[in-house]
Amino acid sequence: MKIKILSGLICYLGILSANAQTITAPVGQSLTVTNPIDITVAGGSINVPNDGSYNFGTTKIIQYKNANFSLGDNAGFTSGAGIQNIFIGINSGYNNSSGYDNSFIGSNSGKSNTSGAQNLYFGTNAGLSNTTGSNNAFLGTNSGYSNTTGVQNINIGTYSGYKNISGNNNNFIGYFSGSNNTLGSENMFMGAASGQLNTIGSYNSFVGSSSGYSNTTGSSNTFLGFISGYYNTTGNDNTYIGYLSGGSPSVTNSTAIGARASVTANNSIVLGNNASVGIGNTAPNSKLEITSGVTDKSGLRFTNLTSASTPINSSGTTGKVLSVNGNGDVILVQITGAGVSTQATGPIAENWKESEGYLYNNSTNGVVIKGTGLDGNALIVKGGVLSTEVNVKVEGSEAWPDYVFKPTYKRMSLGEVGKFIAINGHLPNVPSATEMAISGNNLGKTDVKLLEKVEELTLYLLDMKKVNDAQASELKSLKKQVSKLRKK
Repeated sequence: MKIKILSGLICYLGILSANAQTITAPVGQSLTVTNPIDITVAGGSINVPNDGSYNFGTTKIIQYKNANFSLGDNAGFTSGAGIQNIFIGINSGYNNSSGYDNSFIGSNSGKSNTSGAQNLYFGTNAGLSNTTGSNNAFLGTNSGYSNTTGVQNINIGTYSGYKNISGNNNNFIGYFSGSNNTLGSENMFMGAASGQLNTIGSYNSFVGSSSGYSNTTGSSNTFLGFISGYYNTTGNDNTYIGYLSGGSPSVTNSTAIGARASVTANNSIVLGNNASVGIGNTAPNSKLEITSGVTDKSGLRFTNLTSASTPINSSGTTGKVLSVNGNGDVILVQITGAGVSTQATGPIAENWKESEGYLYNNSTNGVVIKGTGLDGNALIVKGGVLSTEVNVKVEGSEAWPDYVFKPTYKRMSLGEVGKFIAINGHLPNVPSATEMAISGNNLGKTDVKLLEKVEELTLYLLDMKKVNDAQASELKSLKKQVSKLRKK
């Protein structure tokens, strides 16, 4: 490698000639070479001592100090106490004092950094204003230009995050993405000009070129697709998915899904552009309408199914209603009869049939009735009920009176039962006739109580059997004794 050294090469520079000669300046003095010469280093090196520099005139070009490496005019000029930094480019890391583990590559990259640590700035003016911000990665000319104290930001692309000052945990990827963000945090903008005008909006996710372009202070928005959410400025909690999907500038808590889908009211959902279904507000026309001031308040709108549509099953003379056919499609049907009716149609009506004055249900899954109804009853039948089988559900095994046979169960003696009946006129722990008349007969609970009494009665009989067996044994013994006495 040939290096041409001009006059003015100073400060601790050992010069190796082609003949391997060494020229050393006296200690404390400089060595000046007044005539240009050629130096060939064959298998050797030109060494700069620790804390020394390689200069052109009075300009430091290469400097190694405190484990910092600087390459370029005024790169890492102050050096200070910072360690393990790499500064490459004119004025890169110029003011660094105590920052460490930084890599600044490009003219003026990280120029104002003082104590910021573990930053990566790559590109002219990248992170130029940063002072104490740490753990940032800025790649591209002017990316992160204004950042001073923001931490953990990733900016990739020319002018990405250009005006960010103290916003934290942002990811700006793409030319001019998040370029006007100042204080907004926790944002993710991906795509050229995505979130370009955002200033303090936070917790946003914009993916696609120019997505969320006009957003300034809106927060917690998700825009996915080219130019999605383009006109949103201050709206919060919105979700727009699809090319040109969006809403009015300040709409809140809205959702638009599909190319050109547009929503104009808070708390609304629109599916598609000029599609059959728009939920929450209104399905828009073929063009993007986000500033037209539409005031439609409908909660559910079918743009391709209107009152002018030809009804199905049109054997009637009065109004029309929406129903569902066997395929699950929403259809328009004609109400039959002389007046407005609430008669069920579609699959529900097909399961119910009337024959000979009786109402039948054809469902193979049976019929489930829910609700409190009258006096807490879900089903009330005025008249008798005929059934070949009734299954009353028991609420847990502990509710069934097997507990009567457990040693811990305490039952009344027959004497006590007799006294209770004499006073109350009914069995203990069984509702009286008056209570039954008021509350009705709960078959499940009544079955439990009746079985409880049967099991108690069984225990009484078993007790009596023990007494009878003992008495029979004693009687047999007495008979034997009487027989012996007679023989004598």
